[in-house]
Amino acid sequence: MPQLRDIIDLDDLRQLMRFFYEAAGISVGILDNERTWLVSIGWQKICSDFHRACAASRRNCLLSEERIQDYLKGQDYLVYPCPNGLVEVSIPILLDDRPLGYFFMGQFLNQPPDHDYFRRQAIAYGYDQDKYLSALESVPIVSRERIDHLMGFFTRFFNLLTRIGAENQQRRRAEAETLKAKEQLETRVEERTRELNQALLEVGDLAAQLNESLQQVEHLAVTDILTETYNRRKFDEVVTSGHQFGNHEQAPFSLIMLDIDHFKKVNDRYGHAVGDKVLKHLSRVIRGLIRQGDLLIRWGGEEFLLLLPTTRLPEAGPFAERIRREIEKEQFPDAGSITISLGVAQLRQGDSTDALLKRVDTALYRAKQEGRNRVVLCSDPQLGKDDPANARVAGSVTE
Repeated sequence: MPQLRDIIDLDDLRQLMRFFYEAAGISVGILDNERTWLVSIGWQKICSDFHRACAASRRNCLLSEERIQDYLKGQDYLVYPCPNGLVEVSIPILLDDRPLGYFFMGQFLNQPPDHDYFRRQAIAYGYDQDKYLSALESVPIVSRERIDHLMGFFTRFFNLLTRIGAENQQRRRAEAETLKAKEQLETRVEERTRELNQALLEVGDLAAQLNESLQQVEHLAVTDILTETYNRRKFDEVVTSGHQFGNHEQAPFSLIMLDIDHFKKVNDRYGHAVGDKVLKHLSRVIRGLIRQGDLLIRWGGEEFLLLLPTTRLPEAGPFAERIRREIEKEQFPDAGSITISLGVAQLRQGDSTDALLKRVDTALYRAKQEGRNRVVLCSDPQLGKDDPANARVAGSVTE
């Protein structure tokens, strides 16, 4: 299990926490599993100069740190009064449901302080009463409602931070392992080359293995890992390199750009894991509708491209509408119903990739502006009004 300091840049994390403290005026701290404070910003004077400076009251602070793991079991975060009278709140920093550490926000009160209580505490621990009560006046008062909002933010913030950090760590390890494997493979090839006359069969087997590995690498290079659709690199290969933009009458070609409506709300409401499921399920549904030779490409985030060779705009428009209807009635795991907006454009005479993409993107933008859950065609202004490519398609398709 990685440590928190292994997957998160502590300097960046401290800077982010300082920005928060300067904006909100609330003390923050991050404690790792070894009970080492990785971040400690904005401690109130009443804590640093009194509670932690006195051996007897310091034991209360350490006791809270020791027991926080048990306190947090079974709950997202915990608001609790520390034994010295201030209010603190804590959440576990998790990776795969296992804690890497704990985020603290504290040294505040939910309501104006009970001065008699703190005066008695000053007497019990031998504090200078006037200085202690003066330090008490600097303690901020934070409502429980505000705490709930802040901890909702930090829960999602640290979930995202640890997930990205762990993914980066895994990627670095994979790169190192790939480099090591490449070096080993090169050594092996050199050894087999020297034995070529005695081991032709073995060399042939090795060549076959290398060819299979190359095909796998090439496949992965043009595949989106999450949705198992093609990626932008595949688009460049097919459209920019493989397709010569020439006479569109001889080689008609249409492009559909689609986007999930209000996808951010899905992630915010159900979490990114459910959002990923939605993207996977959407890809499976669309792949079940397209023809052999059509290409589904994840363009980025929740945006996809559908390349339709030998397809004119009057055919591409109804096909886009069919996809829209199928998605609208589909039930997505853990997320229910979603809708999509689609833009459609056809390749024109002498078109460039950028021009085609700009037109289809403009059509998608219009679909969103006109209320989403609809198809908008980018008609060719060079065609006559009676040309079928300028005909309005039934349903939610607009020009």
